[in-house]
Amino acid sequence: MDYLKEIEKLQQEQRQLVFESFDEEDAWKIGCMLRQRAKDGGFPVAISITLNRRRMFACTMPGTTPINDNWIRRKENTVYQFYKSSYEMSLYMQLKQDEISSRYGLDRESYAAAGGCVPIMLKSTGMVGTIAVSGLREDEDHSLVTGVIRDYLKEMEDTTNED
Repeated sequence: MDYLKEIEKLQQEQRQLVFESFDEEDAWKIGCMLRQRAKDGGFPVAISITLNRRRMFACTMPGTTPINDNWIRRKENTVYQFYKSSYEMSLYMQLKQDEISSRYGLDRESYAAAGGCVPIMLKSTGMVGTIAVSGLREDEDHSLVTGVIRDYLKEMEDTTNED
């Protein structure tokens, strides 16, 4: 894998997946979209959406265990620390052949460089929250989240253009 090329793609994706605003209603709608996509795909995932570290949505699908909740907590901490996706941090750590705990002095029980958590970015503000899943391979976790964000933003754009 060309880590630098993949990291560049993730950075470009993050610049594209930007919200005009984000509140409890958005969290609910995105959370429900994630749940439905997981249900339709038979994906055993846990889902979490936070806004300024306040949990706005949480759901676990059949086949998950408390370890998925722990992975989400650790991924969210990583995104709140670095303001980038946990998958980007995972690829960066693989590129550097290092671990997040030793490289940054972070507790490995509290932080995870593993894909599946994406920052909620506002156009006017920057990062304000996270959207996370756990239960699939890290690239699949990441793609599940970003796919739903992309679809949601498209729906919002289409609704705005209809007005």
